Amino acid sequence: MTDGDRVKLLHGPYTSPALRRGDRATCLFRDADVVITAWSGGRIPWPRCRALGRRGGSGLLVNEELARAVRTESAAAVMYWWGVTEGVVWGWRKALGVEGRAGTEGSRRLIRAAALAGAVACRGRRLSPEQVEHRRRTALALSLWRHLRPGYHGPLWTMAQLGKIPDEEVAARIGRTPNAVRVKRGRLGIRGASD
Repeated sequence: MTDGDRVKLLHGPYTSPALRRGDRATCLFRDADVVITAWSGGRIPWPRCRALGRRGGSGLLVNEELARAVRTESAAAVMYWWGVTEGVVWGWRKALGVEGRAGTEGSRRLIRAAALAGAVACRGRRLSPEQVEHRRRTALALSLWRHLRPGYHGPLWTMAQLGKIPDEEVAARIGRTPNAVRVKRGRLGIRGASD
């Protein structure tokens, strides 16, 4: 995934509100009426505001349009386009009811892409004989076999049983489902006991 893909807006474009310095508006983050104090220098210029009757505490106006971005886009995209920090985005998300890192479609997209990239990097990597032996010894020393789920490494298929006794009985003996036994028997070209 390129840097451009990381910060791509999925639900844009976003329109800046038609406000000027001194205008009043309602900020969803502050849950109060605010006065516009300036405009940001972000890639998407946005009005800055402060709560009425207070000094300082200026920040971006979180109106319905910015709230829509916060609820749908990735944190990386909001940081990039509005020129804010990660802490600001997480504060907005919390105030707007977005839960967790994967709480938006944009964030889920980035998480999936990162997981896929990690899987691709690991898949098919050959281990040297020394690495294989080291892992084998470690597994034995730590008794890692204890953590295997029952049936996961169950008894091997016994070819003599397939087709000689009913599939349900084979399944019960080896810890598989009757359907798994039928599929295995079919792949090996063995007729069933009742055929």
